Order: sequence, then C-alpha cells, then structure tokens
Amino acid sequence: MKVVGFWRRSIFMRLVLTFLIIMVPLYGIGISMYKWGVTAIKREILNTKAAQMSYYLDKLEKEIQGLKLVQSDTLYNDDINRLANNVPFMDNYERGYYLNKLQQRLSAIKNGSNYIENVIAYIPSIGRLIPAQGSIGELQESDMKRMAFFDDSTPSQLIYQDELLLLNAYFPPNYIKKSPQPLYAVQIKLSLSRLKESLKQFNLNENSGSFLMDAHKRLLISDNTASPTQESIRVLVGISDSGSGSMSMKGKPYLYIYRASSYLGLTLVSYIPESALFAGLGKYKFSFWLLSIAVLLIIILFSLAILRFIRMPLHTLIRGFKRLENGDMDFTIGHRFEDEFGFLYDRFNSMLGRLRSLIDQNYKQTIMVQRAELKQLQTQINPHFLYNSFFILYTMTKRGEYEHLMKFQLQLGEYFQYVTRNASDEVTLEREVNHARAYCDIQSMRFSSRIRVEFDELPPEYANTIVPRLILQPILENAFEHGLEKLEENGRLQIRFLSEKDGLCIEVANNGAPMTDEQLRKFESEIESNEHAEVTGLINIHRRIRLLLGSGYGLRIASGKLGVTVTIRLAVI
Repeated sequence: MKVVGFWRRSIFMRLVLTFLIIMVPLYGIGISMYKWGVTAIKREILNTKAAQMSYYLDKLEKEIQGLKLVQSDTLYNDDINRLANNVPFMDNYERGYYLNKLQQRLSAIKNGSNYIENVIAYIPSIGRLIPAQGSIGELQESDMKRMAFFDDSTPSQLIYQDELLLLNAYFPPNYIKKSPQPLYAVQIKLSLSRLKESLKQFNLNENSGSFLMDAHKRLLISDNTASPTQESIRVLVGISDSGSGSMSMKGKPYLYIYRASSYLGLTLVSYIPESALFAGLGKYKFSFWLLSIAVLLIIILFSLAILRFIRMPLHTLIRGFKRLENGDMDFTIGHRFEDEFGFLYDRFNSMLGRLRSLIDQNYKQTIMVQRAELKQLQTQINPHFLYNSFFILYTMTKRGEYEHLMKFQLQLGEYFQYVTRNASDEVTLEREVNHARAYCDIQSMRFSSRIRVEFDELPPEYANTIVPRLILQPILENAFEHGLEKLEENGRLQIRFLSEKDGLCIEVANNGAPMTDEQLRKFESEIESNEHAEVTGLINIHRRIRLLLGSGYGLRIASGKLGVTVTIRLAVI
C-alpha cells in the first residue's frame, strides 16, 4: 500500500514509469536496427577490402613473375654473353655497340613496369655495371656486395637489403653454391616509392594505413612513416595466409586485415579506425533519431506542465550555476512569471553583477600593483653597475681603445634607453633578448678575464612573441651580483632557448654561489604566494608573466648541472 501511495503522490515516478513503458520497446527496436546496420556495413567493408587486397597481391605476384621471366631471358641474351666472354677480342667500336645495345634492352625492361626503379647488369669480367637509367660505370666493391645478395627462401627470391627491394639473377644460375663469382648478373631494383603510393588505395581516411612485411614480421614498405599503430598491429598479425582482428591504440579502436603471399614471402596488412566504418550509417542514424524524437514528443506532451513550470526553470538555474562555476559571468537568466523562480532568478542575476564588480575591482587593483612594481624596477638602476660602466669608459679612453669605446657607448646607451622607456608594458621577445644581450656584452667587458658568457641565438620563429618588459635582464643581473661577481676565475653564465610543444623555455644557468634546498623551497613558496609581502625582482617577473600568459607559465628555479638554473616558461602569443 505504501508503494502504491507513493506512486500516486509522485509525479516524477509516474513520469519515469510512463517513460519506461513507451521508451523500452521503441528503443529496443531502434537499437536492434542500428546494430544490424553496423554489422552489415562492417562486414561489407571488410569483405570488399579483403578482396581488394587479394587482387593487389595476385597482381603483384604476376608482375614479379613477369619481371623474373624477362630477367631470365636477359641472362641468356647474346649481347651480355658476348660482353662477358669476348671483350678482349673486340675493338672499341664493337664494344661500345654491344654496351649500348644491352643498355637499350635494360631500359626497355625498366619502361615495361611502373614498379621498376632501375635495371642493372653486372659484368665482373670487364669490371663494368650497365644501368638502364644512368651512365655505364666501373664495378666497385660495394656493387659486388649488392650483386651477391641472395635469398631463396621464397619462390620469388625477392630480396630486401639496405632499404632496397631487389630481384637478382645470375649466370650461371647455381653460382652461389658452386662458383666463387658469377660470370654476370642482372639486377632489378624495385621502386619503393611507387609501391608505397600503390598501398594508399587501401586507405579510407588519413588515420588508416597499409604496409608490407616479410615472414619475420619486419616492416618493409609503408604508405607513410612507421607509426605506433603499425608497430602494434605488426606484432598482432598471425602467420596464416589471411585473417583479421581488432585492437585499441590511445583509446581509439582499429580493425586490421591481412593477406599473405607465399610466392612473394610478404604479408599485406591494412588497418582502419572503426569510426571510418560507421561513416555509412547516416540513414540508420536518421531513423534512430527520428524514433527518438517521436518518443520525446510523446513524453513532452504527457508531462508538459511539469516540465514547463518546474523542471525547465530549475534546469535553467542549474545551467546558470554551472556556467558560473566555469568562470562565465557575462550572462543573465530570465523568467516570464513573478513566482518563486522569478525571485530566485532576480537574486541570481544580482549576485552575478556583484561578483563581476568585485572581480573587476580586484583585477584592476592587481594590474595597478604590477605596473607600479614594474616602474619601480625600471627606476632601480644599480649604482655599482653605473659606476663600473663609467670606470670602463675611462679605462678605454685612457688606453685609446676607441673602436671598443664606441661599441661600448652604443651598448650602454641602448641599455639605459630600454630600461628608462615606459611606453609599453609588453614588448616582442626579440627586443627583450637584445636588451639582455647588450647587458651581457657590457658585463663581459668588465669580467672578460673571469666570466665566460654563452648566449644562444633566439630561434627566429619566437622573435615576435609578446612578453612583459624586463623579464630576462634582471635575472642576468641577479646571476652576476649574487652568483658570479665573487668568482676569481672560470665563471660561466649560460643562456639557452628550448622549444616546447606549447611554448618556449629560457634557461639561465651559472656556476656561481649555489643555493641550498631550503633556499630553493623558500623561493618556490614566495613566488606561489598571493600575499602582499615584499616583492623582489624575480617575484615581480613571475607575477607579470602569469598575469599576461596564465598560471601555467612563469619562473622556476632549480640546481642544474652547471649550477643555479632559472627557467622562464613562456607561451607563444
């Protein structure tokens, strides 16, 4: 009785039961139709592809058989036989005549097949190789090794060696077992690029692929660069003549089909993402969605009042909270009636407005604080640096080093011009790096006998990246003052640019005074803290980078191979 009473009092339960009564049979029929369509199309595509692959292998076998016939015919040709045995009795004209005639025959063989890259005759007795394409040349030791490649494990005697696919034929035919060296040989070099191109016919889209492998499962020819998907499938393929299977790579399901040729000693493998198989299911999807819409219309008609006055307004409010949770505040929600939902909507909109006002106020305050810190950083010209610069000028003038003096004055002028200019808070990375390089050049003149600076070139693709002003030079200044200045010799300062997938890292390392683990932890704690404590130059740089680029970027300090290493992580914008 309690269960019946609850069903009568609960609109939600009645809606659920009605939904199940209507939906289960209809959806059962729809799902059955959909699965039947998926199975039929999958079976059709697999059968078609299997037939296509078998046809391709049959055609390739006949092609190789034909090539072996013309190759064998060439072995017993009078021209090559004369060149191998009678050259000592020929004059130059006769010798050239037979060489050209043989080359023309080889060229005819090459032009007779799209799969041939070149045909070469090797004649050790005269020390010559005659190619169908190219000039006649002397027979080298490497050519002799290539001529000696032999594999009789398959009827086709197809050889894959040194990334070459070859058909070698010798005279006498049994020289490998009985003779130290053949009288001559004819070699057909198959075109890997054309074979790769022919494999693309099996691809349904850019994520599918095909490849040929030998009996030892070595990848010989692929329609593209070997991928992890190909490597995984290559391990799974069986040793039988044909078959198929499925596997998953990075969460993406694949189907693979393979056909083997005992004559060639090769296995053709083709793989397809399952998503490509479902491309032809549009008509089934349409029927399925049409059925779903019909069911939804019935449910909507049955429970229109509840959905309109309770569920829909409640869902609108929930969606508003979700958008707010995701950080979206540029919207309002409205309600047509002045009921309880209308009151909640008004309060929600008022709360959004108040939050926007507070966030805007806090953001502007943060910007003003960061700009004030930047201005303060720009005006803090180190008096020791200024004094030492003038002392260097005095020394150069006294020594009469006018060429170095002019260069030093130019660098010093560019340095102070950049530091004192307040036109913009952001600059290109190229300008920032040039300013830092000028600072290093000035310091190198001062510490030339004690400190060596290794400053890499900025990769050109990052030259126009926008960054906050004064983020690199203060770090270099900090390295000189606190790490390198006290060294009497063998000081090193290294600045490197490291490309990353989503940005650029600038590493500044020096072999000066090291930092303890406690100092490193303290620094990490300070740069991550949002408290308004004393702001140093490095913390100012870190916060300005994060303000411009986001929380994933900024400074990181650690002890590296050289010594203390400060890494600036930047996004490319």
